[in-house]
Amino acid sequence: MFSHQQSTAERVESETTSADEPSIRDADEVSADDFDTTSSCVECGEQSFTRSNAGEWYCDTCGAVHTGTELERSEPGWTPREQRRTGPAGSVTRVSVGTKIGHNSGGEAFWAQYNNRLNHENRTLRHGLRELRALANALEATETLTEQSAYRFRRAADEGLLVGHSLEAMAAACVHVTAREHHVPFPLNQIADASPVDLDNIKTAVSKLLREFDLQVAPPLPTAFLERFASAVDLPNEVRRRAVQLADALIEDGAHVGQSPTGVAAAILYGAAKECGVEITQEELASVAFVSIVTLSRQWQTVQTYLDKA
Repeated sequence: MFSHQQSTAERVESETTSADEPSIRDADEVSADDFDTTSSCVECGEQSFTRSNAGEWYCDTCGAVHTGTELERSEPGWTPREQRRTGPAGSVTRVSVGTKIGHNSGGEAFWAQYNNRLNHENRTLRHGLRELRALANALEATETLTEQSAYRFRRAADEGLLVGHSLEAMAAACVHVTAREHHVPFPLNQIADASPVDLDNIKTAVSKLLREFDLQVAPPLPTAFLERFASAVDLPNEVRRRAVQLADALIEDGAHVGQSPTGVAAAILYGAAKECGVEITQEELASVAFVSIVTLSRQWQTVQTYLDKA
């Protein structure tokens, strides 16, 4: 009770400033066009004023503002109260359901969650996008890549491409295809390892995406994986530079065509490490490249012929 009376008194006191003692709080009540530039600053007593680009008069000495800006007094075009929604900013990776302010029969405002009003399509979309976010997080994909993958998943849902496929497989396919388009591909085996569905289901979903959207996505080059694989096994910079030289030589000759790009990348790193005297096993590189040791060994036979040429 005491705090209420105190705050009321303070408010009344602040609103009853004496006319004989001008205050900066009255600046909004003073028109910029009517301001007397020959008067003295109420803060420092000087008589030097400047008008800003916003139309405010302020003291050159202490910076005190003596007039308000020209405000637009017209009625704002806000959304009617009964149609307002609140909540966090929307994201294409989430089904934005938010909350809504409404009124019951008694006229009192209340909050109603939209989540329990989702139809079947939105529930399906929400589940699929949740799986997509979880997969992107497991792959440590960038926020931009996740957003663009979610946009593709929404398009797939709108086109009816989810029928006959698990939501998890289509989410994985969207991440894989989008990553390839932006030249930061993830090995399909890596995606399958982080996804609850198997590799075959993901491959089928990828094929459907490419076919239905008529996407021309070129196979990734071995160079797209070098930095990621090298970082995973902590190879030094000299090995990475040598690996790029070897990869450029293989690509120039077309020796990578028809081969596993991840296997070629792992074999190139293995060869570069051996040449630089850095100890690394084929097993370690095969593991981070999500290929078998047999695949890496087969690619290593090709890479060996370039060690003295590149």
